[in-house]
Amino acid sequence: MRNVMYIGTLATLIALSSCNNTEEMKTEDHTSDFQWQVDRFADVKVLRYQVPSWDNLSSKQRIYAYHLTQAGLAGRDIMWDCNYRHNLEIRKALETLISSNAVDHTTPEFLDFEVYAKRVFFANGIHHHYSNVKFEASFDHQWFMSTLEELGGSLSDEAQRALFDLEFDAKKVNRADGVDLLLASAVNFYAPDVTQL
Repeated sequence: MRNVMYIGTLATLIALSSCNNTEEMKTEDHTSDFQWQVDRFADVKVLRYQVPSWDNLSSKQRIYAYHLTQAGLAGRDIMWDCNYRHNLEIRKALETLISSNAVDHTTPEFLDFEVYAKRVFFANGIHHHYSNVKFEASFDHQWFMSTLEELGGSLSDEAQRALFDLEFDAKKVNRADGVDLLLASAVNFYAPDVTQL
């Protein structure tokens, strides 16, 4: 009991001595024209951060940071593939349309498509990054396929089904009671016909 009181008293003294009211808190007012929010779509806000100490890095540190980002980009395809077996094929098709100057980017079809593509790019696949539910492709199927073909792209029948059929591979990870966790999940750690049993 005596040790407990000693430790309690010591902790109180340390806590009180760390509270120093003699120095005033200083806040710096940083006002600038920096755009924090780059984009907003669906339930996502894309934010940008300032890195003021970047200019203080040596050239060797900057080269190291560059190589770290390149390693991250190299691992990106692995993440996409693990998230769902058709993600890479779908991403390639989405990138074909997004990056093309031959597509009119002002049409309602393209604007609907663009929101979907941004959601897919943000989540690293066609399933929501938190809920694991597949995104609904609300853009026109015929418009998408004909535009993709005009640009020389293609998409397999099963990848088209994954894109436009909400019931097909509906959840990346399905943890519902009474379902086979492997068979009901779209995640690409196992083949589509592998079961829990």
